[in-house]
Amino acid sequence: MFVLSKRNIILPSPDGSVSVRLARDGMCAIPDWAAETAYFKALVADGKIVPAGMSDSETQAAAEKPVRVRRGKEVTAE
Repeated sequence: MFVLSKRNIILPSPDGSVSVRLARDGMCAIPDWAAETAYFKALVADGKIVPAGMSDSETQAAAEKPVRVRRGKEVTAE
């Protein structure tokens, strides 16, 4: 699966033996196990990772959307 990362991110494997590094503003291929983790799903929900399996217009719109930042209890746009 190809993804666009809006931040520098390290995705650890479920058992902790391997990790995948994603560079900021870069398209990367990630293994299938990484896409199944709860951490990956939370990053997608926050907009920090954009899955590129969508159409080009959807990917472009998602890439331009601001990243949600969590500070305490409130959720704000960056």
